[in-house]
Amino acid sequence: MLLSTRLTLLLCTFALVLGFAHTASAQDRTLVGNRPQLTPSLVANTTAIAPGRPFTVGVKITLAPGWHTYWQFGGDSGMPPRVEWTLPEGFKAGPIQWPIPAPHMDAGDMLTYVYEGVVVLPVEITPPTQLPPGDITIKAAINWLVCEEICVPGSGNVDLTLPTGEPQPANVELFAKWRALVPRMDAPPFKVAWDLSKADAFTVRIEGLAPDVKAAFFPLPPAGVKPGHPAPGEIAGDGAIVFPVEDGSANLPWRGVVALTHPDGKREGWLVAATAPAPVSQTAPASPPGSGGLLLTVLAAFLGGLIMNVMPCVLPVIALKIFGFVHQAGEAPARVFRLGLAFNAGVFAFFLGLALAVVRLKTAFNWGYQFQNPFLLAGLIALIFVFALSLLGVFEIALTGGAANTLGQLSRREGYGGAFMHGLFTTLLGTSCTAPFLSTSLGYAVTQPTPIIFLLFAAMAAGMCLPYFLLTAHPAWLRFVPKPGLWMERVKQLMGFAMLAVAVWLFTILGLRGSHVVAGMSWFLLTLGVACWLFGTFHQSFLARAAFLLIPVAGYYLALHAPLTAPRTAAATHTDPGGIAWEPYSEERLAAALASGAPVFVDFTAEWCVNCKAYERLVLATEPVAAKFREKKIVPLKADWTDADPVITRALKSFGRVGVPLYILYRPGEPQPVVMDALTTGGLIGEIDKIKELDP
Repeated sequence: MLLSTRLTLLLCTFALVLGFAHTASAQDRTLVGNRPQLTPSLVANTTAIAPGRPFTVGVKITLAPGWHTYWQFGGDSGMPPRVEWTLPEGFKAGPIQWPIPAPHMDAGDMLTYVYEGVVVLPVEITPPTQLPPGDITIKAAINWLVCEEICVPGSGNVDLTLPTGEPQPANVELFAKWRALVPRMDAPPFKVAWDLSKADAFTVRIEGLAPDVKAAFFPLPPAGVKPGHPAPGEIAGDGAIVFPVEDGSANLPWRGVVALTHPDGKREGWLVAATAPAPVSQTAPASPPGSGGLLLTVLAAFLGGLIMNVMPCVLPVIALKIFGFVHQAGEAPARVFRLGLAFNAGVFAFFLGLALAVVRLKTAFNWGYQFQNPFLLAGLIALIFVFALSLLGVFEIALTGGAANTLGQLSRREGYGGAFMHGLFTTLLGTSCTAPFLSTSLGYAVTQPTPIIFLLFAAMAAGMCLPYFLLTAHPAWLRFVPKPGLWMERVKQLMGFAMLAVAVWLFTILGLRGSHVVAGMSWFLLTLGVACWLFGTFHQSFLARAAFLLIPVAGYYLALHAPLTAPRTAAATHTDPGGIAWEPYSEERLAAALASGAPVFVDFTAEWCVNCKAYERLVLATEPVAAKFREKKIVPLKADWTDADPVITRALKSFGRVGVPLYILYRPGEPQPVVMDALTTGGLIGEIDKIKELDP
């Protein structure tokens, strides 16, 4: 029982820690289908920083073909990139300077304002008059949304390091291109007339343009105003454009950008305003993955398994085991090879058992956008920190003496059974010092279907088995095996620092939630480190083992629990123009509605999701659909995923989805709900009509 418990704990810890190490390293880009869709970076217009002399840093966003992100006002829907700077003391960052966007018409007459391809968002940075010696690092946390047929949020951290000294121009052509596309605030070379007299619309009239110059208007609504469906941005022949306002009075300080396109393709814009121009933009706080395809990930898993063989606890026994096989077989090549195959079967058994553990953990925890849950993120940092301390020698993850002796005795038996047990035992001993090499594959595995998880772990097993397979087929090749030595321990320690780097990366993400969380997590890690040191130094003592368990628990409740606890405010009930009285989604409300025998419709949506807004306008907000909801007494629940609510993330994951929109219709008396990724009025009404009449 003790051995089983410790083995289970080891397997679970191994899968958890390694699984998230890769995801942390992939936070600087959004992945859909394991392909990067957005990659952020920072570029500067200078080679060095001089005291008190402003310079420009560009937030460079590179998008995959077919994908787009949004301007500061998205139009019918969308969410612009948001940036939160972490600057050295005395540095100040100005607002984002938004280049002219492009209009983008989606299905359902949804007009948005987007960037495609590559965009650079310039930001002016002002250093203090006195600078510290050495290099200066500028960091930014970026939160974004990318859309194609679905919309997927993402976030990441980027940084840029520059020396202090006499600056020279850098990236001249790049900044010249994007500065030219930032709207100017001086007087435009045309006349602008605003008519704000109507309550539900206003008119912008542009006069004085050359006949061959095309113009477009991109509106910037006042704070707190959510306009209705914007009119297309092309200005009519008489120089006027009408922009309807659905919420609030039109007699407000509206602004907008008039963009001109000249015959040679050159674009330029001017900020225009109904009143005195306000700043063009402002930054907003950011809220808190890559491998390149299944084939590359399988290859990485194979290499990770292969590298396990050079660990201090594995490499020294390779030659001894091969010589043991030769001795058992009486140097008969065929039997040596069969003993090697039995050894390899033990390796595969271990890894497939580990795959099963990951599948169970994946099912239990509903993996999703894990970095948006502060409790899970703090737990991952703690696990990786403990693993790093083990690699650095503070303590060791090892079997108890009795368990190790039992497995050792089994593995020393001759024959195929002994070879099998030795393969299992060797792999078990090697897992405690192989985390960084396997993290990429394991991190990818926990997001995949069960067959792919087993495929990846089988690839790891094949990598570890390769030397034994070759050496039992050709024992003479043993002379090419590297000699054990101090270098193996140094490799293990270097991997410990690699794990600490992963923990620091995760810490930066958690730190976006505020300095109080940073302080609490720091104190908790200190208590965790002390507990690990006590366990490693006095592991024979019962008190040390008790302290290893109790000190971290006390540290968590004293330092970390309160900062991580932040109650969410439930969304208010909302009635669409079509007449559907939506209720905020919660697991409790869904369960109560289903228990009452009522039909339930769940709309998984987000404010930044273009397709969600299109389906809401074209289907859900129509009177025929609203009438059907009333007729069938459907309970309508809106699962608003705008802020990546972990409860809603878990619900999406339960249906095998990682993005919105998604629509679920629960019909009484049916074991499974109807799952819809898209809506049509006729199709939705047809599904609703299948609801049986409820008993009065």
